[in-house]
Amino acid sequence: MGRPKGSWIFRQIVGRALLPHHVARWIRRLRRQRRVPTEHADAQLSLYSRMLPGDFLHYGYFDEPDTPAEEISFGALYRAQHRYAELLLDLIGNPDAPILDVGSGMGGMLGLLAAAGHDVTGLTPDRTQVEHIRRAYPGIPVLASRFEDMPVRENEGRFGTVIHAESIQYQDPRQVLPVMSRILAPGGTWIVADYFRIATGGERSGWQLDDFRHRLANAGFEVATERDITAGVLPTLAFAHLLATRLGLPALDFARGKLGAKAPALHYVLETVIERARDAALRGTAVIDPAVFKETKRYLLMTIRRS
Repeated sequence: MGRPKGSWIFRQIVGRALLPHHVARWIRRLRRQRRVPTEHADAQLSLYSRMLPGDFLHYGYFDEPDTPAEEISFGALYRAQHRYAELLLDLIGNPDAPILDVGSGMGGMLGLLAAAGHDVTGLTPDRTQVEHIRRAYPGIPVLASRFEDMPVRENEGRFGTVIHAESIQYQDPRQVLPVMSRILAPGGTWIVADYFRIATGGERSGWQLDDFRHRLANAGFEVATERDITAGVLPTLAFAHLLATRLGLPALDFARGKLGAKAPALHYVLETVIERARDAALRGTAVIDPAVFKETKRYLLMTIRRS
């Protein structure tokens, strides 16, 4: 007669919680998590890249912002992402000067820039992304570094255009502007396409807009052009919100119910963990609610130059 399944599971959980060699592994993983706070985000970006073609990871831009979420397909989302990249290409000031694409993701923007004949360099701290770019876009140099840590001395005044497309939100405001001041060529253009918080309190993703403007002025930069494209990115959020509410959360509830029916002892042991996972899923769904985003953030497309 075999051992009861529930008791084996219990021993496994207790063992991983209390045995010294498991505790040591747990501590190492905890420290690693603290050292690399963006690792979870990188895993999400990798997932998105497998769902969508083209190696683009940004929100995309819909010329028809009233498109209902139910009518959006993955093909339509890819076209919106390509359209977004075209908006950035139109803002490049000096096409003959080197371009730095900060936070290159899976390299979609790099490939588009190179195909248009630009001298482009990518930058991303994620090793998986670096390896993918080097395989998919051979010949395009990519710096494996955080923007804040990039070698500024050897890149002093090198880039005529620097692009931050949905990447500045992940970076330290105190360190970004000093690096920009050194690597941007005289007369160069800094393109920033990202969302900024306009509300106080609540969800903290993105820079606070007034703070960003204040930091720009103090660092000797000025906004040359600014376009609010919030309406054009909302359909992507609406599509993601639709998937989460009609597929993700129901699937999670189904799995929870199935576990309770098939393995009630295990369900009891993991009940708190499951509830926390569902609460986290609900919070994540709220973050991508287009109505909430519209009230608390602005997605801006800026060109910035030295004042």
